[in-house]
Amino acid sequence: MATAYTTSPDAAPMGSLRVRTLHLAPDCTIAAMPPGTEAPATANGACPRTTDPAMASGAAPANPAAMSPNGDEVSRPADMTPNGAEPARPAGMTPNGADPARPADIWPGSAEPPRPAVIWHDVTTTSRDDLGRFLAPYDLPDDVTEACLAPRRYPEVSVFPSGIMVHLPTRHDWIALHGRYLTVLCLPGRMITLHDEDIPLLDKLVQMIRSGNAPLQASVQALLIFLLDACIDANVHFYMEARTHVEQLAELLDDTPDAVSPDDILPLKRAITRLSIQFEDQFYCLATLQTLQATALPLTSQREGLRDIMDNQSHLARSQARLEMRLRDLYQFYLLVLQRRTDHRIRVLTVLTAVCMPLSVIAGIYGMNFRHMPELDWDYGYYVALGGMLAVAGGMMWFFHKRGWFR
Repeated sequence: MATAYTTSPDAAPMGSLRVRTLHLAPDCTIAAMPPGTEAPATANGACPRTTDPAMASGAAPANPAAMSPNGDEVSRPADMTPNGAEPARPAGMTPNGADPARPADIWPGSAEPPRPAVIWHDVTTTSRDDLGRFLAPYDLPDDVTEACLAPRRYPEVSVFPSGIMVHLPTRHDWIALHGRYLTVLCLPGRMITLHDEDIPLLDKLVQMIRSGNAPLQASVQALLIFLLDACIDANVHFYMEARTHVEQLAELLDDTPDAVSPDDILPLKRAITRLSIQFEDQFYCLATLQTLQATALPLTSQREGLRDIMDNQSHLARSQARLEMRLRDLYQFYLLVLQRRTDHRIRVLTVLTAVCMPLSVIAGIYGMNFRHMPELDWDYGYYVALGGMLAVAGGMMWFFHKRGWFR
């Protein structure tokens, strides 16, 4: 395969691909593997044990103590009986004659290091061709390969003969405009995560494993559940941030309603709606995995953990729905405040119109051009008319104020 194992989960660039490899030992710790120990993947996605080149070609490895320079056998190995029969098996041997499992943290001399229980490849790329070359050794079905190379913008869970594919949305921030879809390939002994841009959730997951907060079992199924559980934890954090912003908006509306504008409510409403959609999509993936019957990777042992994750996600979805209702109520309250503000302005304009109407009538009367009109020859008529107009306006203003039209 194109990539080599690394001894730490640091990303190794491969053209436009960045591959970060993590080895999970049987004791759920990160296993340190020397470079160059990776063998190509088999057809079902499992990684065979690295062997001597001679064994890889099908021949038995050379034994200097038992072979002469010309290749003839010079002596019988010490563990063979004179008639060529196999001697009694030592107590530490397994029934099939294989060596017992060596502890994950023991490397005796130059012996082969222990095989990791789970290998996790985290692949970041935007190149379809490079990703296709990376996935070629795994002999995935055509539809699964196509789904990995051209990921859809909707959740998906697929079962194929050698594993499971999960395509679910994630988010780096709760107010992000667009979600990031993560594709997870679960193969025997190996998990591959594919994405076209960095996902902080995966970085956090690696740090959790390195700090000792690892899955309960060293298996691909347990690692998948561990990843899904981390997704739910991130969702809880997003929900808490959204709820904090909603409560701050509620306090602002209660204290100073005039300081709130539609630009404060509508973007928050859209962000919470997008977050709710992501929760629904993730719940669909969890529900599908709960009823999944995968022969290559049975999830029977993880049903309880998956059920707990579904319960948490369901509770989170209900809380998010209540948060949406709370924000909807705040928006309705804001509209009510706007309506009250508009009504107040209309009342003021109505009062001014009512006050000016009799004044306009008086001005219209004395603006008539008849030759014979009362008070036209009166020296104080002009001042008396203005005084009468002011008295009418003042009386009407007092009346409306007493009626509470200015409150």
